[in-house]
Amino acid sequence: MAKNVENVKKNVTAENLGESFEVEFLPRRALLWRSFRKHKLGILSMWILAFFYVIVIFADFLSPTSPFKQNASIGFAAPSKIYWKHKGEWIGPHIYPLETARDPITYQRSFYETSELYTVKGSKSDGSSFVYTIGENNVTALVAQVKIDEIGVGETGETLFKTTNKDWNMVRIEKEGIFKEPIISLSVEKDTLDLYRSNPRYARTLQQIGVLQQIKTVETLQKITVKYNDGKSESVPVSVLEDYDFKVYPIKWFVQSWEYKLLGFIPANLHLFGVDSPAVLYLFGGDNYGRDVYTRILFGGRTSLSVGLIGILITFTIGLFLGGVSGYYGGWADEVLMRLTEILISIPTLYLLISLRAILPPDLPSTTTYLMVVVILSFIGWPGMSRVIRGMVLSLKQKEFVEAAKAMGYPSLRIIWKHIIPNTATYIIVAASLSIPGYILGEAGLSFLGFGIREPQSSWGLMLSQAQDLVALRNYPWLLLPGLFLFIAILAFNLFGDALRDAFDPRSLGH
Repeated sequence: MAKNVENVKKNVTAENLGESFEVEFLPRRALLWRSFRKHKLGILSMWILAFFYVIVIFADFLSPTSPFKQNASIGFAAPSKIYWKHKGEWIGPHIYPLETARDPITYQRSFYETSELYTVKGSKSDGSSFVYTIGENNVTALVAQVKIDEIGVGETGETLFKTTNKDWNMVRIEKEGIFKEPIISLSVEKDTLDLYRSNPRYARTLQQIGVLQQIKTVETLQKITVKYNDGKSESVPVSVLEDYDFKVYPIKWFVQSWEYKLLGFIPANLHLFGVDSPAVLYLFGGDNYGRDVYTRILFGGRTSLSVGLIGILITFTIGLFLGGVSGYYGGWADEVLMRLTEILISIPTLYLLISLRAILPPDLPSTTTYLMVVVILSFIGWPGMSRVIRGMVLSLKQKEFVEAAKAMGYPSLRIIWKHIIPNTATYIIVAASLSIPGYILGEAGLSFLGFGIREPQSSWGLMLSQAQDLVALRNYPWLLLPGLFLFIAILAFNLFGDALRDAFDPRSLGH
């Protein structure tokens, strides 16, 4: 006997006593938090979701460009290369503008970085040196005159030339010694041309330009034209140039740019970061219209993440009311409502979604379309909720506290909303957190299929529709980034819901 008492004393540690004290005396809210924080993935998911909602609320402030601004000349541009040094010196983050080059056969676009000539130095024939800098000595611009030679070499060795001249304010910056070498040289060799000839897509183009062994495009700098404030200009040959410098486009913080309304009603034009035109900062690349994918992901998150919250609010309001009325009153009300819910549940969700959306006019404004999508998703979601609430109400209305409320003469609706529905709060909170991903995926699916949010508005599902083309997906993988954000949000909501379900479990509270 004494030995058993000693063993019991050893097992009653300070930790066990503390936990027993918490279960006995702490309020339910504190017990729920104690249980919830044990779920590490749930805590991480909570912070991820909080971060997502904060950035989409302040999407205007965090976006360097407008989500509707198009720049078709650099459509499908890759994410911007951010540089930190210029000529070996640390100057902070900066980028360069982009120019487009096209393959002479496939016409597929590629991009190269350019910049405005800022300073040129050299020595004239008489031995005197010169320095021309934009903004100094009335110099307004340094324009590069470029000769473009398109060279085709035939099977018998003949050479075909097509030469054009072009004045550029922006010059390719990729090579050192740019003034002593061709600015750019693009070449398509015989092996590549043979592959093109076997492809019906390009064979006709090759037939039009003749049988060639090689196609080469060479762009060469001819001279620099210095322009002054008074309209005069001066030509500087390449041969006398010795040094040069390009204009850099630093990434600036807290810049004033396009106007928006912060939180929907505060006029503002301040943005966290940005660059000067003509440079464009694409953190996540550009889409087919040359719009910033990063910006549109932020604004698309507003649609995708808010659909879940608003949809749950509508669904649970309808489900709670109809389920509560059905379970509490019973009789013909129960029969009618439950048969209606069974009919709606029996219809396949995807077909019902598409059918309801097809009823709406195709030319609805974007705001109306968004609201209609939310209503459609909510209309589909409430039947399952009302059936569960009905079952819970059938059980709760037999409890003593409900019978006491009836005996005191309380109205039926007050009993439902004040006594019965609050006792379903545990289920409601957990079910809501687990149902939100379904609404987000529903909106994404509708938008992906072209039945939901439409251009020029943005949502993650609509942005993913651009990745349907395998060619675009192979060449522009950043178009899948909205899917990554969608995956993270759905996973975070599910993990958060699992953590809430475990936290509300009475066994986890020590009961």
